[in-house]
Amino acid sequence: MALALAETVRDQLETDRFGRSLRGVETVGSTNTAAAEWARNGAPDGSVLVTEYQSAGRGRHGRTWTAKKGQNLMFSVVLRPALEADRLGLVTVAASVAVAEAIDPFVAPHRAALKWPNDVLLEGRKTCGMLLESSISGRQEAEVVVLGVGLNVNQATFPDALADTATSLRLVAGRAVPRAPLFARLLRRLEARYDAVQSRLPSEDDVRAAFHDRLASLGERATFRVADAEGPVTGVVQGITDTGALRLETPDGPRVLHSGEATRRP
Repeated sequence: MALALAETVRDQLETDRFGRSLRGVETVGSTNTAAAEWARNGAPDGSVLVTEYQSAGRGRHGRTWTAKKGQNLMFSVVLRPALEADRLGLVTVAASVAVAEAIDPFVAPHRAALKWPNDVLLEGRKTCGMLLESSISGRQEAEVVVLGVGLNVNQATFPDALADTATSLRLVAGRAVPRAPLFARLLRRLEARYDAVQSRLPSEDDVRAAFHDRLASLGERATFRVADAEGPVTGVVQGITDTGALRLETPDGPRVLHSGEATRRP
């Protein structure tokens, strides 16, 4: 099925680079791991590896990513960005906006929202997650970045632990969603938004503005778990910086989070 999906979407691509080098594999441990190996062997910028099932899919903070076979979109993109290491967060910002823009027509009149740093929400529930992994050169620039995307498309049921927090395009739209045209649109939007953050101003500002426009917690008080902090960090979400970090107004003053995870919103 992955091979069939890859062949079908190949005929529908409207991109210059993204997906022009495309591999479909039925089963893989992790698309990010397989794509990273492909990158080491010379995969060009915009190469895409898509699968129907991951036996060892990874999420953020060491979590596993599971999805039912043949119902969703699970893929990784090889990127060779002209970005300094401290600006790689903009890749995730661009990708989040791109996914939201891609799925909107398939779930209208619903509209996708974003949860910093890399979740896409429908009706307040997670429908897409991403994992960005990079290789840094001695110049502190990213030589290779692999962006993994897991999008719940036609999955109709979820494990009990996720039943209240996860959803899919099908559950929101009330009908099955054709994956090939969705995939083609997603790659087109991803290429456009990725290129925008590399071109800097003014296109980069447009990407951040689009992210702010969809940021679910903007202007709200939220609590975040941060790995290098002594405890949770609570503050009013002010938006993101020019590198994709989160700006908070806390009782102790302004705070910038470069990584973290929202644990609750009052």
